Order: sequence, then structure tokens, then C-alpha cells
Amino acid sequence: MKKLLLLTIFSTISLFAFAQQETIFNKANNISGWGGPMLEISTINGETVVDVGGGGALIIDNFFFGGYGLGTDAPNLTFGEKTYDIDFSHGGLWLGYTAIPNKVVHIYSSLRFGWGDVSLRDDEGDKKFSDNMMVIAPEIGIELNITSWFRLDLTGGYRFVSGVDGLPELSGLTDDSFTSPFAAVTFRFGGFGDWSDYDNDKDDDFDVDFNF
Repeated sequence: MKKLLLLTIFSTISLFAFAQQETIFNKANNISGWGGPMLEISTINGETVVDVGGGGALIIDNFFFGGYGLGTDAPNLTFGEKTYDIDFSHGGLWLGYTAIPNKVVHIYSSLRFGWGDVSLRDDEGDKKFSDNMMVIAPEIGIELNITSWFRLDLTGGYRFVSGVDGLPELSGLTDDSFTSPFAAVTFRFGGFGDWSDYDNDKDDDFDVDFNF
């Protein structure tokens, strides 16, 4: 009986303490999520290319936290009397912030931090040379509220690449071959909260006249 009483008291205290804790989620006004494709225009080894990919994230108020993936095999390189496709791909963490998201046009910014692989492939698609790399890509621009579930982001940024040092010396590829400014278009589909409707609801007048 004594053990049962002590267990009950301990459980009650634990539950009460847990209930008093503040967390990101119970303090947030809006929690939702999104996902969608992304296009990034940049240069690789002096050649203009389009990276294709996408990502998704959890939204907590004006911030989002998620992941992404991007890649291209459009550029090519000739050395040693052979031509190789440059396969450039990376993925990782995606963090972002939107200012005044209830406005039709507002500021959008994000930071992608990822890891990836640079490979040279021959005409038959076989990987001949490869090296790992790290990517950091901050960006800023505008976001357009197309519908309540669709956002269009137009941004510009700079992609920093580090770690490309294991490819053959003849290729001439270095970190600078992949480090580049970029322009991006991101399509975000999901739930974004409806701040404007919430504000309008508070201002609605529901008075009813019952006089006959």
C-alpha cells in the first residue's frame, strides 16, 4: 500500500511538471507543412545549367525546417581524348523564414546545408571518377501567395562548394568549378495557416436582432 501511494504521488508530480514545460510546438500559433519541386539555375565549370529537385518541411509560425535534394548531369567535360558528363548532386537540411506571410507578396529566405557527390561518367553512363563534397547555399527573394495551398518563390543566392579535390588533375575541376551564384524557383504546396481569415473572423459582427 505504501509503495502504491508513493508511486501515485510520484506519477502526479511528474505529470504536473511535464504539463508546465514550454515547448516550440505548444507555443506556436501555426504548425503545418509543405512539399514541392524546385529549379536552380547556376554555372558548373563555366557552363550554365539547371539543377532539378525538390524538398519538404515542417512550418512553425514563420519558420520552416526540412530537407531537400538537387542534381544535374547536363554539363560535360573533355579530357584525355574522352568526353564525360559531370554528375552533380547534393541534399541535406533546409531551413527558411518568411516575413509577413499573410501578404500576397512578401520576403522569403532560406539556407540549404547539404552533402553530395561529383562524378564523371563516360558515354556508356559508367562512373569513372567521383568525389564527395559539402554545399552551403543561402538565398533570399520574394514569395507570392497564389492560393491558400500554393506558394511560388523567386530567389537568388550563392552556392558554396567545398571538398572537390579527389578528381584527376587532368580534369581541372575544383571547388570553384561548382561554387556559383544562382537563381531559383520553388513551388511550395501544402498548409500554410490562414492568418488573414483569422484576423477577419475577429472583426466579424455576429449581432442578431430578435425584435419582431
